Amino acid sequence: MPEGDSIYRIARKLGPLLVGKRVTRFELPRHDPTGRASGDVVGHLVLGVEARGKNLLVHFDNGWVLHTHLKMLGAWRVRPEGVRLAGPRGTVSVVLGVEGALAVCYRAPVARLVREADLRVVRELASLGPDLLGETFDVEVALEKLASLGDRPLGVALMDQRVMAGIGNVYKSELCFEARLDPFANLTSFRRQELRSLFERARELLSANVAPRPRGRVYPSAPRGVRVTRTPQEMARGGGPLAVYGRRGLPCFRCATPIAMRRQGTTNPRSTYYCPSCQPSR
Repeated sequence: MPEGDSIYRIARKLGPLLVGKRVTRFELPRHDPTGRASGDVVGHLVLGVEARGKNLLVHFDNGWVLHTHLKMLGAWRVRPEGVRLAGPRGTVSVVLGVEGALAVCYRAPVARLVREADLRVVRELASLGPDLLGETFDVEVALEKLASLGDRPLGVALMDQRVMAGIGNVYKSELCFEARLDPFANLTSFRRQELRSLFERARELLSANVAPRPRGRVYPSAPRGVRVTRTPQEMARGGGPLAVYGRRGLPCFRCATPIAMRRQGTTNPRSTYYCPSCQPSR
């Protein structure tokens, strides 16, 4: 699942291509096969492209907003205007064309037009906690929302976008490892200062990943001087070696204990990578 920083980078890429231009083509092939939505958007100006947590919003000058959520497999791609779309037609969720460019979204479970005034009641948006990449981030509000979850395991709670928006599976595992926290322990096992430091570190890392830089992504990683082979996940991202994510069975950078993986959650179990020695049970 793309994490909060990924959506901000998508917004940054699409903004200069779309904003201020009139829509020449608009389709929602998987969600509006009749094409009725096209008439609500074609001919209108794109006013802005915005990231909210893991949601991407494209605002038009007539009060409509395109809302997409990529979930696990979705992706945005930019194509030249008029090019034939690549990939199976059934995977295309959004086709948004302007003069000189075509923005195409693939495999997005959520792709719909919403009235600007109705955004406040859209489920994925209305319940969002403080955005880790917002202009401001109220860590105390996030901590109160976290406390309201009761005895939920830390690793599950960190993925709850109602607490704070932007953390995904990679950050969850890497942050807990860096802080030596047990992701399977209940929230009541941790001191408030431990959780505050975790949130502040999450904002620091996500912010680093939306700042201009040559390439790759920033995560808590191997200590300096440790030479490792990058995992397939890291090579796909172009980033440096991760500390635990995707490294099940490989030695911990700190203590050489094999990295373990367990799934967490009930309705949609997600993988959590951790070091059994560096992150002892609480």
